Amino acid sequence: MFGLKIEKNRKYLLIAGSLLLLAGLAYRLWPSIQEVGQGLSGTDEDILLKQRQIAKYQQVLEAKGDLEKQVESLKKTLKKRESGLFAGETPAIAAADIQKVLQEIAQKSQVEIKTVRVLKPEEVGNRYYLNIPVQLNIDGTIRNLKDFLYGIMISPKCLTVKKVGLRVLRSRRSSVDTIRADMTVYGFLKKT
Repeated sequence: MFGLKIEKNRKYLLIAGSLLLLAGLAYRLWPSIQEVGQGLSGTDEDILLKQRQIAKYQQVLEAKGDLEKQVESLKKTLKKRESGLFAGETPAIAAADIQKVLQEIAQKSQVEIKTVRVLKPEEVGNRYYLNIPVQLNIDGTIRNLKDFLYGIMISPKCLTVKKVGLRVLRSRRSSVDTIRADMTVYGFLKKT
């Protein structure tokens, strides 16, 4: 063919070497050949799998609108609730505002505030809000104290009463008993 003369034993050696080379090449490429074969037979399964994934992603996208509505609703609720918090750059300013609100409620309910003491602010469960406790000693009738507590409850500012101690002060000059209440009222401040 090319004019090369090869001896018979070298010819067999060349053929054996070529066969070994082809066997090595086939061994090396066999995983790629299998993937191509499986890819052709598994395309239906792949298509079904991808359709399921697409359907799942479409559901997530559809739920996105509902989630955005919920987020907006929660933001409005948070803004409404935070409007009841006391404004102030420091807890001392917020405590002064709390005292002012309590004084107004006391005047409306006709109780007498004997002493007011601002206690140390406490962090609420997270790092965004502070409890500002104000301890009060007030005197009044049972009706006046009820009106005072009701005034705290309906106040536009967020106030809570956590501790109340009552003591009856009897007077021989008056037929109505006076009650002394020791209470701690908490207002809330958003940290800035």
